[in-house]
Amino acid sequence: MLRMNSVFFAFILLTAFISSSSFAQSSSNIQNTSQGTQAASSASSKQTNSKQNSAIARLFGEPITLADITPDQDTISKIRKQAPDNVTQLVTQMRAINLANQIIEAVLSDYASTHNIKVDSALVDIFKQKFGAEYEKNNQKVAAKKDAQQNDNGLEESASAEDITSIDEIASTQVERWQIEKHLYNTYGGVVIFEQSNPSMPVEAYLTLMKEYESKGKFQVVDEALAERFWEAFKPPYEFVIAAEDVDFSQPWWR
Repeated sequence: MLRMNSVFFAFILLTAFISSSSFAQSSSNIQNTSQGTQAASSASSKQTNSKQNSAIARLFGEPITLADITPDQDTISKIRKQAPDNVTQLVTQMRAINLANQIIEAVLSDYASTHNIKVDSALVDIFKQKFGAEYEKNNQKVAAKKDAQQNDNGLEESASAEDITSIDEIASTQVERWQIEKHLYNTYGGVVIFEQSNPSMPVEAYLTLMKEYESKGKFQVVDEALAERFWEAFKPPYEFVIAAEDVDFSQPWWR
């Protein structure tokens, strides 16, 4: 009986020890995981705070840093080769352009969503019919140039899909942009100007829209120099102003 009790007691102790050890290990793992999570959370928080503090702009609550708008090293290397005396100036200009593109694209996307502006597939087809052959020729030139560069460097890689401009994507983008600008002009009016890339740009409507979004806190350019560059693109004096009686958004410029 004593032996049985001793064996049973030993079993209880062993079970308790195993359970205790497992629990201790589990607790240790949980504690380590918790500490790791806290450390990661702290690091992430510090990184987020650092990014917030170094933000040169804010867009829909998200910070934009200088690194976010700086061209990649390949682009900078090309600039150094082609314009070694103007690297700083060109990089500064590219940063301003990249920032403006990020803000404008985000604002227009939100505007289109808010006003339920959908891409007109019929207009997309018309755009493709008119410019499809031209873009195909351009893509062939891009592919040939890329292949020639690869051969010169002793590489066998051919032009990838990323190097080729999709006419479908371009057509959809152009149609959507025109539809948004038509809505902007009908809503805000104002001066329309001619640009090589956009024959009917409602520049004052853009200015009004951007001011509205800024006043609502949807975006803010914190850096003064970049802010000045951003806003000067929308403000007068304007070149190539289209007479009010000649402004016509009843149909796209490519029809």
